Amino acid sequence: MIKKILILLSLSFFLFSCSQERDILDPDTEKTFIQKNIDSPFFWNPESKVQLIEFGDFQCPACIFFEKEIWEKLYKEYALTNKIGLTYKNFPLSIHRNAPEDSLAAMCAHEQWKYKDFADKMYALEDEKKWLIVTQEERQSIAWSIWADIEKFNQCVSEWRYVDRIKQDMALGEKMWLQWTPSVYANWQLINFDSVEWFFKILDQLLAK
Repeated sequence: MIKKILILLSLSFFLFSCSQERDILDPDTEKTFIQKNIDSPFFWNPESKVQLIEFGDFQCPACIFFEKEIWEKLYKEYALTNKIGLTYKNFPLSIHRNAPEDSLAAMCAHEQWKYKDFADKMYALEDEKKWLIVTQEERQSIAWSIWADIEKFNQCVSEWRYVDRIKQDMALGEKMWLQWTPSVYANWQLINFDSVEWFFKILDQLLAK
């Protein structure tokens, strides 16, 4: 029987997790704190007994792998079928030059209810760029391709409208002892796994409890 399983994302056979050194704050994962972060991208059942939170960075190679190999199945087979609630939190690492503006653009797409479409293409672009700089024109092109209102999108980005929102996500991650991306939490606790198969095995066990 699984008890408060840790989700420390390592994917050890495939690639390394993205990390940076940071001071660790005292743990504080009370729901009252998390409930202050309710306007993040959220997918499906808020009443499910299993609530997942993913902290990600668009330029992080491990996050790109997670997007390709886990996220789509997680979304289609678990979120869309109302088995889980799934929340995305931005955690752009300082070692990734593109990540802060990627996160900002994604939140501006979220303002138009187009977060997932934008995020899928943003991860694909970062995978294609292989550490090269992503321009604002390229982010705007993604917004065009998903039929976002470009005028509203550009205004949102130029105002840096969601900078505070992203800072709140990062503060939450620090309070949850997050040190790398991607990190996925189930019911406010980290899950530890070393393969795609093990991730879904843990999730299925949580759902079966």
